[in-house]
Amino acid sequence: MDPPQNTTYPNHPPPMYYPNPNVPYPQYQNTYPYHYPQTAPYYGPPPTYQNSGFGARFVRSFIVCFIMILTFFFLISLIVSLVLRPELPVYKVASLSVTNFTTTPTLTGQWDIKITVENPNEKLVGYFSDFRVDVMFKDGIMAISHASGFVLGTKNHSDVHVEGFSNQAIVTMMEKATMDDLVKERGTNSVTVTLRVSSVNMFKAGTFSTRRAAMVALCNGLTLVFQNTNATTGALDNKGGPVQCQLYI
Repeated sequence: MDPPQNTTYPNHPPPMYYPNPNVPYPQYQNTYPYHYPQTAPYYGPPPTYQNSGFGARFVRSFIVCFIMILTFFFLISLIVSLVLRPELPVYKVASLSVTNFTTTPTLTGQWDIKITVENPNEKLVGYFSDFRVDVMFKDGIMAISHASGFVLGTKNHSDVHVEGFSNQAIVTMMEKATMDDLVKERGTNSVTVTLRVSSVNMFKAGTFSTRRAAMVALCNGLTLVFQNTNATTGALDNKGGPVQCQLYI
């Protein structure tokens, strides 16, 4: 009896087969069959902002310190001001006269002025500088005079004597309409003028001192009386007492 067909035995090799000549051989790939994950892109370290941060902190610290210093000095000044209570000086016109005064054909005159300055403070000494006195008719200047600086003790007063001159140079500073009004008023045997007193003042007590401040005192309504229309001398009609001025800062 014949054995069954296609029977294989485990210890025997499989039957030989010849390769098909029409099937190409498999190509071997040069790449490695196993792939590592793609590496993340490389970024350089972020720029450091240490210098800019330090500069910003320095500016903030400087501003804070500056504000604290200003606040400190403000509080000190406020406390000292409340303790010392500085008061403004007082200006008064003690006397005023003019000689050789003419308005036609040109303006001339020699002015003699005495201003009394009072320091009402009990603890502060007054320092006065750049003292100037202008004689004015309406808005025109008739004469300009200066005085040297001086020191005024506490609760004390001083008389400042100044002289001024009216001349052709002053006339050019006055408008024609103002000059015409002056000539007309002189015909009434009186002329009303204003003294403008300006100075730079400072008060001091020990190491404390106020800031230097420019002050202007206006002495209005000063009437000079002349004996007649031909008189060249006029004097202040102050009713026997000084005329107080209005102070502006």
